[in-house]
Amino acid sequence: MACFRVHTDRLRKGMIIKNDVYSRTGAVLIPVNTPVTKDVVMLLTKHFIDYVMVDYQTTASSPADIPSPESVPKIKQQQIEEFKGSFQIAETALSENLIDIVTKEKDLDVPLLLDMLNSIVEKSENEVNLCNMLFKMKSSAEGLYTHSINVALWGQILAKWMNFTPEDIELVGTAGLLHDIGLLKLTDGANLPAGFTFHEELQGKHGKHTILGYNLLKDKSIDLQVKQAVLTHHERQDGSGFPLKVQLQNINLISRVIAIADTYDTMTMTETGITPKSPFWVLKYLEDNGYHKYDSKMLMTFISHLTNNFIRHNVRLSNDMVGQIVLINKFNLTRPLVQIGNSFIDLAVRKDLAIKEILD
Repeated sequence: MACFRVHTDRLRKGMIIKNDVYSRTGAVLIPVNTPVTKDVVMLLTKHFIDYVMVDYQTTASSPADIPSPESVPKIKQQQIEEFKGSFQIAETALSENLIDIVTKEKDLDVPLLLDMLNSIVEKSENEVNLCNMLFKMKSSAEGLYTHSINVALWGQILAKWMNFTPEDIELVGTAGLLHDIGLLKLTDGANLPAGFTFHEELQGKHGKHTILGYNLLKDKSIDLQVKQAVLTHHERQDGSGFPLKVQLQNINLISRVIAIADTYDTMTMTETGITPKSPFWVLKYLEDNGYHKYDSKMLMTFISHLTNNFIRHNVRLSNDMVGQIVLINKFNLTRPLVQIGNSFIDLAVRKDLAIKEILD
């Protein structure tokens, strides 16, 4: 049975403590193989014990008397509606700005677009809610402007997790909004090509859009790092990207953030003829295949923070059983512990199962 180092706040009934736990004076507080109960949690808390090693029984009694591990803020329906309203306003403003640049060669109103992003973020109140509401928006219609706003927001979230300065977080937001503007130059009008999908675009089918986008913006009053991100957001640190096939040292930090945000949003996107992947499938894919392509520190930060955000979400497994994520394994981030009724399934051990769908 796999063992994990678990914070005291995350202990639940059905977990088994797998090491002797000592007080500050050296006395044994909790002996090895003690089942977790409410009294055990209270004793550990009283003695300021932050972490213990645990494993899990295949079956367990109800954990109702153990406090839930995280106090994840609940999203109110009114908050969701306000978020959607701000998002729709942002889509309209962004489409007008991008089309004006493409068809009329106008300048971009960067302050206006950043104000839109800030309005969306303010409606979510915190990063946990922002991640959850972006996830809920995945059921809505996708398109260039929705995708661009999503990438801007995911990029800003990652930039915050990376402790970027406020100024650089704004640059990430601007780059996210503009990163695919070149797609509007692929046709004679300001429309995407017939049959276009972002999944194909991610693989390089419309690779010249990065150069077209850069050419649209190169003479505009926009920070050089943003222009470079428009050109290089499909470049990869191993030189396998496009259009220039440059490596990590020639890809600025803004572009590295946008590359991860763009990939994640595209791979979880619903498009005609394409079944969207669950966030855990995408994060597992990036974990297995992404560290030689993306900035490894950024990718690790993105995966670790985002997987922890899904604690307490209900999920459907590949065998169609439904349960709740209760713990993220820091040594195997994309294969968490799932509680189904009174039992636990450790996906780090059960390699034959995976999370097929996140239900809420």
